[in-house]
Amino acid sequence: MKPIWALVIALGFSGAAIEVNLLEVDLAVGPGQLHAFSFIVRNETEVPETFVVYVGDWDRDELGGNRFYPPGTLARSLAPWLAMAPASFNLGPGETREVKGTLTVPAGTGVGTYWGIVFIHGEPRPVEHEGTTVLVAKRIGVKIYASVGALHPRVEVRKLEFRGLNPLWLVVELGNTSLTNLREVRVEVQVYDAKGDQLARIEPDPVPCLPGDVRGVLVETELRPEPGTYLVVARVDPGGEEIIAAQASLRVRALTLVPVAGGRVPRDLDEDGLYEDIDGNGVFDENDVDLFRAQWASAPVQGNARAFDFDNSGRVDERDVEALAGLLEARSP
Repeated sequence: MKPIWALVIALGFSGAAIEVNLLEVDLAVGPGQLHAFSFIVRNETEVPETFVVYVGDWDRDELGGNRFYPPGTLARSLAPWLAMAPASFNLGPGETREVKGTLTVPAGTGVGTYWGIVFIHGEPRPVEHEGTTVLVAKRIGVKIYASVGALHPRVEVRKLEFRGLNPLWLVVELGNTSLTNLREVRVEVQVYDAKGDQLARIEPDPVPCLPGDVRGVLVETELRPEPGTYLVVARVDPGGEEIIAAQASLRVRALTLVPVAGGRVPRDLDEDGLYEDIDGNGVFDENDVDLFRAQWASAPVQGNARAFDFDNSGRVDERDVEALAGLLEARSP
């Protein structure tokens, strides 16, 4: 059988076969100015390697994952301002090379942060993977930021979106309404019961947010709220003088469980808030998975969604069938 060839680009950072001495360059610039910078590339492989250097654009999705584009794609791209040298070079094992860049800011450039990325790309090499030969090319990116003028961070809280209740988790959706790159947006969430007692206070890791971007911050708690009304308050610090606050109420309805397709009322055998014993016979087995697969869209299930939200997504659908099957497999001896 002939090998199947494919191209796989491996994005490397610290500990990869390609190393650089910095992964970000942050410059304060002015219109019409030229700025120089450089970084060191090291070949950590045991064979000689040829590298090419090129520029591109990038941004993040709402969960913070990097997305890459051809140079000049984004409105605030600085890729057209960049010149890199050398364009390609060879390195033996353990050898290093300085890569130099110049950033020429056009006259008349407006206030704000502009950004791009410089890639160092190795040559594709054949690698055996699960019986298939693939071509793997290692690549590392150095992010370049350039900020013009005095910038003031601003952010808005667009919404608090509640997801699962076993345990409670939510997403705080932020929008960067300023022209500056927000390197660390800090979020704090507090949960109160109807009496005003604080039940939880959570501080997720800070997140970056590019100008104009929308970012979702995942907030996970250990609360499994009982039926009742709760107040959730989010405080957001974008790194400036102001802290933004937003709040939302959460109402957890009491369950009104009835038999699913006849039989008995579903039961929560381990008292974790999830009713895995779908047929209510006191045993969690394949019959429960089969019944749930046939009835997950039924009114008795959808009317008590939090009891059957096995993947804790905030809704009951086919993925909960898979989650229930996985739960049974995990409990099997």
